[in-house]
Amino acid sequence: MGNEAAHRTTSEVAENHISAVLGGDPKQMADDYAEHAILERGGTTYRGKGKIQEYFRTVPERLGDAEIFFDKLIIEGEKATFFWRMVGDTLIASGQDVLTIQNGEITHQVVHLDSQDF
Repeated sequence: MGNEAAHRTTSEVAENHISAVLGGDPKQMADDYAEHAILERGGTTYRGKGKIQEYFRTVPERLGDAEIFFDKLIIEGEKATFFWRMVGDTLIASGQDVLTIQNGEITHQVVHLDSQDF
C-alpha cells in the first residue's frame, strides 16, 4: 500500500475493508492486508496477501444472491471486531471477525463462525 497506509487508523482500515466486502471486488477486499498477513477461517489458514486475495475471489460465487450485513464494529487499539450475517431467503451464515491492524494494514484476521460456513 505504501507509506500512506501507515497513517490510517484502525477504524479507517476496518471501515475500508467492510466497504470493500460490500462492494464485492476481491482485489479491493485484499488491498488492506499486509504482504505477510494471515487470515484464519474455518480451520484453514491463508498466508500472504496473494493467498488472501485468492480466497476473496471465491466469496462472490459462494455468496450467490445473499446479502451481507455488518451489524457492529468495535475498535480497541490495534484490534477491530466486526459482527456480520449473510441473509438470503433465510440466514445463511453469521459470525464475527477480529482484525489486527498495524501500520495501517491488516496483519492478522480470525473469522469466528456462529453457524456453518457458506
